[in-house]
Amino acid sequence: MKVLILAGGFATRLWPLTECRAKPLLLLDGKTILAHILEKVPAHAEIYLLTNQAFEQDFRKELDFLKRQNYKIFCEDAYSDGDKLGALKAISVAITEFNIQENVFVLAGDNILPELDLSSLEVNEDEACLAVREVDSIHEAKKFGVVEEKNGEVVAFAEKPEEPKSKLVSTGFISIGKNLFDILHKFSTTSPDALGAIFPEFLQQEKRVLATEVSGPWFDVGSFETYLEAHKTLQESNCKRQENVTESSNKFSGKVFLGKNAVIKNCKILDSIIYPSVRLENCHISQSVIDEGCHLRGLDLNRKLIRKGTTLVNN
Repeated sequence: MKVLILAGGFATRLWPLTECRAKPLLLLDGKTILAHILEKVPAHAEIYLLTNQAFEQDFRKELDFLKRQNYKIFCEDAYSDGDKLGALKAISVAITEFNIQENVFVLAGDNILPELDLSSLEVNEDEACLAVREVDSIHEAKKFGVVEEKNGEVVAFAEKPEEPKSKLVSTGFISIGKNLFDILHKFSTTSPDALGAIFPEFLQQEKRVLATEVSGPWFDVGSFETYLEAHKTLQESNCKRQENVTESSNKFSGKVFLGKNAVIKNCKILDSIIYPSVRLENCHISQSVIDEGCHLRGLDLNRKLIRKGTTLVNN
């Protein structure tokens, strides 16, 4: 099994959290998004992680921590969005560079689909397949690649259309048969960015594209709002603590995550993520994310992202 994971974005909508951190390395329920994704990938699978020079070493460290031995990293010479190859072009170049001659699974590194079974995406060499699900409204569908299907086969695909003809959308988890690689290589030279654009091209060339619907929660972690929603849904316990957390006279409600070596004293915290090595004293924190190494005292924060290493003391 060959699995390509797209992890080359710079996630500017989640800055400052992702200013120096790849989005797939954000924490959810005490694990990185990448760790959640890899739970769906068998240990024997060959993993090809597609990223950039800014995050290469961070991903190596995480993959080693997760005890993934059968992996390779395709690293773009990029330090900003403007330098990137584009998702489709990166896939094409990685397939060529690593001489991949088998069908591939392609997984979005910022999406979590807990009930996905990768075997449901398996295809013949002349086919592709999309994991899809129905969203709540036509308006919401505008944000995604919209799929029209009949009896499990895709008959039309439109990337973020102004007038969607379906509420069925692509989740960012796909498979591509090896006999379609030539089409992908050629198409990516003129359309390198939007991965979804390849599916209308497959259909135009009369290639079979399948759709498999996946139920349960789905999180496309592209914004502060979706990050918090994923946190509240995926964390099973009301308060999850990593090791060496020091606490005194606190009140927690909703879903609260406390990273390792955090020190929390005289605080009220609601539905928030507290990264490792944070010190909070006499604070009210609501629906916020406090990044590593912050020291906050005497603050009332609601719906805030606090930059790594920030010190704010209100006496």
